[in-house]
Amino acid sequence: MKRFLMIGTAGVLGALCRYFVGMGVGVFWGADFPLGTLIVNLSGCFVLAYLTTYLFRLTILNTDLVVAIGTGFLGAYTTFSTFTLEAVRLFESGHTISAVTYVGLSFLVGNLLAWLGFRLGERRFMRKREAVKEGDV
Repeated sequence: MKRFLMIGTAGVLGALCRYFVGMGVGVFWGADFPLGTLIVNLSGCFVLAYLTTYLFRLTILNTDLVVAIGTGFLGAYTTFSTFTLEAVRLFESGHTISAVTYVGLSFLVGNLLAWLGFRLGERRFMRKREAVKEGDV
């Protein structure tokens, strides 16, 4: 039951963060291009990759907390359904270049950020493991 409450609470926080980022970006950028969703999804790619290769591998974290962050917060923070809906709307409204740019950036930059998150997380994890072996914690 505790795990479910943690996931639910993290999910609420992730959804609120997604909403506020989208709203904040929309105020400055406008609604012609779904930059808020792009920022949310790209940052989610990086954060989940980083966390899975660093924080989630450390044994100091509670399993319930790992699931709450990964599934709850980041699951609610990022949004594939909104991404696809916005891409279809851009195509249907005749903004083909914006639609292709949005889909391309989401895929290419999302994968690049996930790769970067994995690399940075792995590097930090290995440094932490070496420090523990040397007693420099």
